Amino acid sequence: MIKPKGEKLLNEIKEIVSQCDRCGTCLPVCPLFGVKDIEKVSARGKNNIARALVEGGIEADGQVSDTVNMCLLCGTCVSNCPNKVKTDEVMMNMRQYFADKKGGPGFKYKIIGKILKDRTAIKMSAGSLGLIKKVKLNRFVPYGMAPHKVTRDDYLKHFGGPAALKGSALTRETTLDKDTKIAYFRGCGMEMLFPEAAADTIRILNTLTKVQLIDNVCCGLPHISHGLQNDFFELAKKNIQLFENADVVVSDCASCSSTLKHIAAYFADDPKWREAAENFSKKIMSLSEFLVKVGYKPEHHLDVKITFHEPCHLGRGQGVKKQPRELLKSAGNYIEMNEADVCCGGSGTFHTDYPEIANAVLDKKRLNIEASQAQIVVTECPICLIQLNKAAQKGGNKFQAMHISQVI
Repeated sequence: MIKPKGEKLLNEIKEIVSQCDRCGTCLPVCPLFGVKDIEKVSARGKNNIARALVEGGIEADGQVSDTVNMCLLCGTCVSNCPNKVKTDEVMMNMRQYFADKKGGPGFKYKIIGKILKDRTAIKMSAGSLGLIKKVKLNRFVPYGMAPHKVTRDDYLKHFGGPAALKGSALTRETTLDKDTKIAYFRGCGMEMLFPEAAADTIRILNTLTKVQLIDNVCCGLPHISHGLQNDFFELAKKNIQLFENADVVVSDCASCSSTLKHIAAYFADDPKWREAAENFSKKIMSLSEFLVKVGYKPEHHLDVKITFHEPCHLGRGQGVKKQPRELLKSAGNYIEMNEADVCCGGSGTFHTDYPEIANAVLDKKRLNIEASQAQIVVTECPICLIQLNKAAQKGGNKFQAMHISQVI
C-alpha cells in the first residue's frame, strides 16, 4: 500500500484517472500504440496502471516507472478522449511521485536539469555544438543532436536564386503601438541546436519593432516533465521577473511558448505569485501566432513545395493551427500533408530514451512527408526539427527540414 508521502499528487492522479471510462477511443490515435500495439503504452493502459497504483493494487516498482516514462506527452489522447481525461498530466504527476520516492528523477535527468538551469552551461553547450558543426564532426553526435546546418540564405539561393536575397521586404500592416514592448524568449533548444533559425526570428521581429533581448532562463518544461518540480517553479519565478516590463513575449519554440502560457495554472493556489504568473502567461505568444496577429507578410513567395509538421505543443498545446499554415501559403506552394498534427516521436528526450520506438513513429511521419512531394517540411519546434532532419537523411534527402523563421 502506498504511504502518505506524496498524498496530494496521488489525490490529483486519482481524481483524473477516475474520469476514464476505459472506452478505448485513445488506442487508435496514440502514436506509441500504433507502433508498439501493447495496452500499457496507450492512455487507457497507463490510466489503469495509475489507478491500480493509487488504490494499492500494484507496487510502485521499476516496471511501473518505466511504463510512466514511456509517454510522448503529446496530448493526442486528451484531445480525442470523450471525457478529455488529462493522461499527460497524470504521467507528469506520476513521474514526480517516483522522483520524490527515489530522491530524484535519475542521474540522466538530474544532469540535464542542472545544465538547463545554468545559463553559462547553455551558452557553452551552444558554442561546443557550433564548433562541432563547423569542423563537420556532427555526424558523430548521437541521436542527431548536432544537426546539419541549413540557413535561410541556403534556402533562398537554392529555391529563389540570387535575386531573392536582394529583394526588399514587403510592407507590413501591423497593429503594434509604437510603445508596445516586444521581447524575445530564447529557448534552450533554439540557442543550442538551431542558432541560425533563432537569429532569423530576431531579424523578423526587428523588422516590426525594436525587440527586447533578455537573458532568460529555461522555460522549465524538461524539469516539470521529469520530476524536478522545485526547479520548474524556481525557473518560472525568474522568468516572470525578467519579463515584467515586456508587453508581449514571443517564442519560436512551441514547447517554450506552450509551457509559459500554462505557468499561471501552476501558481493558481499561490497568493504571492498568482497574479504575476497570470499576467506573465497572458503575454506569451508563439512566433507564428504573433506574426499573423500583427499582419506580417513573408518577404518572398518562392516556387517551392512546402508542407508543415504541427508540433504537439503548438497545435494541441496552444490551439495555434491556422497561423503557421497561413504564413507558409504566402511563402511558397503550400501542401497539407496527411496526419500533419501527429507526433514525430521527439518529445524532449524521448527520442534518446527510446530510440527504436521514436524512429518507428518518425518513419510514419517521413512517409507522409514524402507522399506530399514537398521539397521543404517546416516546423516551429527544435526537437521536432531534430527528428525531421533525421527523417530527411534516412529518406535520402528527398526533402529538407527547416524552422518556420527560415522560410518566411
